[in-house]
Amino acid sequence: MAEDPIADSRAVLIRAASDFRANWKSLAVTGAAFKIIAFIVLTPLVGVLFRTLIALSGSSILTDVDIAYLFLRPVGLACVIVTGACWLGIIALEQTALLGILCASELDRRLSFVGALRFAAANAWKVVQLTGRVLVWLLLVLLPFAVVAGVTYVTLLSNYDINYYLTEKPPVFIAAVCVGGMLLAVLGAILLRAFTGWLFALPLLLFENVSPSQSLRQSNERATGHRRTIVLFIVGWIIATSGMALIATGVVAAVGNLLVQDGTASLRYLMVTVGLTLSVWAFANVTINLLTTTTFAAILFNLYRYRGSGNLSAVSLGQAISSTNQTGLGITRTRLIMAGVVGVVVAATVGAFAIQSVRLEDDVEVMAHRGASAVAPENTMAAFERAIEDGADWIELDVQETSDGEVVVLHDSDFMKLGGNPLKIWDATIDDLSDIDIGSRIATEFASERTPLLSDVLRACKGRIGVNIELKYYGHDQDLEQRVVDVVEAEGMVSDVLAMSLKRDGVRKLKSLRPDWKVGLLMSVSAGDLRKIDVDFLAVNAGFASRSFIASAHASGMDVYVWTVNDPVTMSTMIGRGVDGLLTDRPALARKVLKQRAAMSAPERLMLELAGLLRTDPPIAEQ
Repeated sequence: MAEDPIADSRAVLIRAASDFRANWKSLAVTGAAFKIIAFIVLTPLVGVLFRTLIALSGSSILTDVDIAYLFLRPVGLACVIVTGACWLGIIALEQTALLGILCASELDRRLSFVGALRFAAANAWKVVQLTGRVLVWLLLVLLPFAVVAGVTYVTLLSNYDINYYLTEKPPVFIAAVCVGGMLLAVLGAILLRAFTGWLFALPLLLFENVSPSQSLRQSNERATGHRRTIVLFIVGWIIATSGMALIATGVVAAVGNLLVQDGTASLRYLMVTVGLTLSVWAFANVTINLLTTTTFAAILFNLYRYRGSGNLSAVSLGQAISSTNQTGLGITRTRLIMAGVVGVVVAATVGAFAIQSVRLEDDVEVMAHRGASAVAPENTMAAFERAIEDGADWIELDVQETSDGEVVVLHDSDFMKLGGNPLKIWDATIDDLSDIDIGSRIATEFASERTPLLSDVLRACKGRIGVNIELKYYGHDQDLEQRVVDVVEAEGMVSDVLAMSLKRDGVRKLKSLRPDWKVGLLMSVSAGDLRKIDVDFLAVNAGFASRSFIASAHASGMDVYVWTVNDPVTMSTMIGRGVDGLLTDRPALARKVLKQRAAMSAPERLMLELAGLLRTDPPIAEQ
């Protein structure tokens, strides 16, 4: 008889909902227990593996480039695989425990969460073997796709600087994106087919004593003819759980926004309401996470019953099953009152911490990233002049060397993005640069812009604005550090200059040449002990500039500058966290944000903090 996915889905859904209602307490507690187990296992494991990578690197701190290279090495890939294997194993064991509860209920018996944990432990070795087979298969499938992706990158995207491809999107870039899209589509189809075929492998392993080596094959056989039903449920489950998460986040954000809108409210009121908002938000996220895992188990069990099962009446769970008259979680009036009191205390504590963390004074410098590059061509005299007009404290620029030894201001390795010219900077002379228009692509009014010498920029900025110099390295540098030192000192700008680089060796060399200069390390990802790095400041990706990171850097005597921050919400969030400088393409907007924050009260600043946390619209906006 032909498969009727709609009828099948209705029957499975009705029974899955019934099973969930009958066992939700045990399912929820067991799911929560495994979340705790995952935290206990994965947190130290990731920390140990990361520390191992740092030790093997021979350095006390790693930047994004270092980490990328480490993860591409065999030991780095091994660390990723080990972490992924543990994560998959915990998920499989969690589903094992949840399926044990549902199976016990099918036999009119009740399995407590302790019994469910015992059931998972009793089957752990078989489950680990099954997970290992799936992981090996995944790695073997991913390998050719990774090779093709790498060959595509080298063939299509390695001739010019990557920023040219990202900005201009030439035909070869579109071709590479299309190849990547096809690879993802084919990989997705392969994974979906495999997952739908293997859906019954875990129940077969647990309830029919099928060996790990045979469970995947037999699951495929039993799924034959029912894949449409399985796909329908998987897609529906993903849509439903994702929709719940979005709705919950939106509702909590909207309610939190309403609760703290009153700028005249007392700080005590704000303390409680902010704490309640954050507590409800956290509770909603945990609840939805538990719903996701427990409802999947209910769906899996009933798909197995309807389309993949053998004789469940022969199942024996032994001592893992508790007595049928065991009481579940009791909810009484007294317990609700106690929970309410504890909730208020927790909410007040969280709110008090949030209130205390709001800075009332801003001490931050505005750094124009490659000049005012949102309104003028980057790293041009026009962009630098506009940054001065917009009130920036510093301009940030990039320097490299030409073939004839001049230090010029340029970010990319070539001129494709700015001028459509493939000439590499290390092959160019000063005379060559005078012929390359780097402004017309932005607007005709910038047609006269050419790549400036560092000396010309310093001369124009002297007495008007500070200059933050980033040393760029593409493997063709000659004596960049010494030449930068010579130019800065020749122009008399030593006291108005900062220097930084992504390359640690360059930072060390510059610091050794001029120990009294303020020199920093540029990072987009960080790992290691900040106390062991000898720099004066860190220029970091705003994505990991947390309060704890900033506090740690300050405790180690380093300033923290964040990049590249171009929206008012992120600007305000970073200022509130205590950064020392904002690198932005829009210095005028940064000045406006600082001006508006200066006029705000503590409750209004707290509103900004919540805007960042809950993704609501802040009171600061572009005008």
